[in-house]
Amino acid sequence: MDNKKILLLGRWGKTHAFAKAIVEKSSRPVQLFSYMDKPNAGILPLVEDYQLGDMQDNDQIIAYARKMKIDYTIAVPHLALSNSITEEMHRQGLRCLGPTGNCARLETNKTFLRRILRDCRLDVSPRYEILSSKEDIIDHIRSIDYEFVVKPAGVTEGDGVKVMGIQLKNKREAIDYVHEIFEKNIGGITQVLIEEKLIGREYTVQAFVDGKVLRGMPATRDYKLLYEGEEGLNTPGMGSISFPDHLLPFLSRAEYRHSLSIMEKVVERLFVQYGETYRGFLSGQFIKTAEGIKVIEFNVRPGDSEILNIIPILETDFVEICDAILDRTLSRIEIHYEPKATVCKYVVVEGFPHPRQDMVMTIDETAIRRAGADLFYSCFKIGRNTYKPSPRGVAVTAKGETLPEANRLCEELITRHIKGEKLWHRTDIGTEDLLSFHERRVK
Repeated sequence: MDNKKILLLGRWGKTHAFAKAIVEKSSRPVQLFSYMDKPNAGILPLVEDYQLGDMQDNDQIIAYARKMKIDYTIAVPHLALSNSITEEMHRQGLRCLGPTGNCARLETNKTFLRRILRDCRLDVSPRYEILSSKEDIIDHIRSIDYEFVVKPAGVTEGDGVKVMGIQLKNKREAIDYVHEIFEKNIGGITQVLIEEKLIGREYTVQAFVDGKVLRGMPATRDYKLLYEGEEGLNTPGMGSISFPDHLLPFLSRAEYRHSLSIMEKVVERLFVQYGETYRGFLSGQFIKTAEGIKVIEFNVRPGDSEILNIIPILETDFVEICDAILDRTLSRIEIHYEPKATVCKYVVVEGFPHPRQDMVMTIDETAIRRAGADLFYSCFKIGRNTYKPSPRGVAVTAKGETLPEANRLCEELITRHIKGEKLWHRTDIGTEDLLSFHERRVK
């Protein structure tokens, strides 16, 4: 039997995780190819061949897929998905795993998600206003009497959302940020959401989706704030955790299923309203509040760092899962995970999330692997022990029978086997103290 040829689009940590899953968790011979805009240091050793290019150049992506005689493509980045690479490939007789450009608006346009949730008649959104005029936004901020969040409507890679009481001290700072959004075109869409600040316990549910069936992955809890004790700028993510029962201490099985049902209703609504079948990966970020479960945002790709918790404990053949998504046969397979806790932590360089310097570091990959942990790259190598952050560096995911056990191993591996200049990671992720901090904050 000929080796299956799979093309992977993307170059961040989540794409490296998929590359590892394709190569290491397939029971059949697979040849992996990569199309990246920059050469991810972890993906390069895993592929038969790769090409560098623009993620929004559909013609170049398709030409490379044809040249390599690819069986199917897995599109990870929102840039490629929002540019309708999936539809274009299908039009040209090629198979591509990923939602359509219109479905990708769940992530690329926050107003689209809120309207879909409204049309689903789901009471899972905070109070919000969608405004396009800078003057209207400022007037609205001045008029409201509750704490709020300022969200540019487009994609800001995790650091564009600013919250009262964390990144914003008062309305004056919020208004200054509105001016900045318009001056710098943050998010790329001339709309801003002003949403009520929600208080509660945040969590993420990710799913494999074949258009009809959603298979949820273990729940995770990610941490986006830069500094320990949940302070500082929002970032694309500093790390995340999961538990052996695949739930979280504050999340019941019924609440998990309810969260997944919200995602199912959104997928169904996309088909009813637009006639489009959602196939690929879907990630929902939720918050459990005193008024019930609310939706913070959806991503049409796996979460980074949350998928880095999942791939290491995935026991089912990943390529078989991808095949089932494309063939719409997810209902026929069982997906299993190890009953282990995981702790994932990103190592970043000073200045993150807007670093201006390279990462000079040495990494003992062999020692990390021998310890049963995983190393994921989000950077690309530019010289001996020198990497360009993108904007993050590397992540370590450790497993354990308990969360403290996984955390101890993760800390040990980062401290002993990743050495460098001006490096930073959050040591509090995965600790009982941080979990207790969040419990105290919501009471």
